[in-house]
Amino acid sequence: MTRKEAFEQLSEASAHTRFEAVRAIESFADASDISELLKAKSKESDFYVKKRLQMLIEKISHNSLLENPEEAGALIPLEVQRKIKGEAIEWVAGLLLHEIGSRLGLLESAIESELPDYSSSVAKRRVESLQDTFDGIEQLKRATLAPRPLEMDLAKFIEELVSLEVENSNIDHYLVGRKPMIIFTDRSLLTLALCNGVKNAIEASISVAEYHHPLITVSWGATDRDYWVTVTDTGPGVLETPTAFKLGESSKAGHLGFGLGIAKQAMESMHGEVSLKNSGGIGTVYELRWSFV
Repeated sequence: MTRKEAFEQLSEASAHTRFEAVRAIESFADASDISELLKAKSKESDFYVKKRLQMLIEKISHNSLLENPEEAGALIPLEVQRKIKGEAIEWVAGLLLHEIGSRLGLLESAIESELPDYSSSVAKRRVESLQDTFDGIEQLKRATLAPRPLEMDLAKFIEELVSLEVENSNIDHYLVGRKPMIIFTDRSLLTLALCNGVKNAIEASISVAEYHHPLITVSWGATDRDYWVTVTDTGPGVLETPTAFKLGESSKAGHLGFGLGIAKQAMESMHGEVSLKNSGGIGTVYELRWSFV
């Protein structure tokens, strides 16, 4: 059975045929197939086929992970590591924005005045792509700032943010949490972290809308130690790897790989953390946790 035939048979009506297709894929599958396998798993109704797909995804994931030992870093306290990292990011990002980013607008203006049909040209798309990169760098610089906590209603904040993101998207959403919920935190840093999770959840849910009704659920609350927000989607799930939040890493075509890295940096600045994992059913859970100020 060829690669093409095997993946085509994952959509066959017969569960036996789909099971045999997974067995065939096991002989040649690699990391580049994970996205397709996650989609197949999300629409699979047969328990045994789904279990076999999950085992295959985990096997590929295990084999493709790279070891990143950091013996030297282990000797430095975590808070010191985060401070050094934040200062380094802020300095490099500031240098790039000042030396190059500030001249990008001048470059676009010059090209536009000199190039006929600039609005439909490849040059315009290249400049816009470069502008997107510098927008990401600017957001990353903002994510390194020391938190400036203010009193705010977390429930109202989430409702406004989600309403804005789902606008013009064919997707339903549920909001679950205490209303009102007055907290003391940094609104800007929380926006950077939560926007990324909501946007990714919407995109993931819509990507498999032909198999599941697209839906995101945003929940929030507090423990005796911290605040938390979770965003759950109905997408194909994710490959859980240590590099998911690494800057420049992305499994999505056309994505720069800044989003999760910016979210991680924003949460670290708030003395918190962000995690991404597959839910118990379908989809992904994106969770933010940060300490009381």
